[in-house]
Amino acid sequence: MPSPIPLSEDEIGETDRRLRGLVRSRVGSREDCEDIAQDSWLRMAASVRESRAPIVNARGYLFRIARNLIVDHRRRGAARPPIDGDDALLTVVDPRPNPESVLITRIELARMDRIIAAMPARPREVFRLSRIEGLSFAEIGRRMKLSRQTVHEHMGRALLALQLAADTDFDAET
Repeated sequence: MPSPIPLSEDEIGETDRRLRGLVRSRVGSREDCEDIAQDSWLRMAASVRESRAPIVNARGYLFRIARNLIVDHRRRGAARPPIDGDDALLTVVDPRPNPESVLITRIELARMDRIIAAMPARPREVFRLSRIEGLSFAEIGRRMKLSRQTVHEHMGRALLALQLAADTDFDAET
């Protein structure tokens, strides 16, 4: 199968050597240089296969692809600052919430439990089935033997109770 690149084998070898020299002069890392050079060849081959018109200056086209990839590489590098050895550990984010956040969350959950417990029975049950168990209003109506409209009204009452409790200092004496 003939090569999709419109260059002879001799031209490919010389062009690859020059391409890698250009990339190496503009990119610091050897690994990045190799990646950019290889990606340039792959993009050119894909472009040649997809193109309806022949590429007149294959070498120039390849070098333009490489220059664009170098620009992209520099932009990505500028977006994230380099990390030096010991400083690398300082940039690692602990996925666990901090103790203060855990405490605040627990306090808010306990407060929500008290607000929900203070609701009348039916709105509380509709809220629980909808928001905690994820049932639709139709499913809640079937389960509780209520019309969909009645379920909707109970949910409205539950949400109103939550809103009123949130707007006031519900159980502020605790």
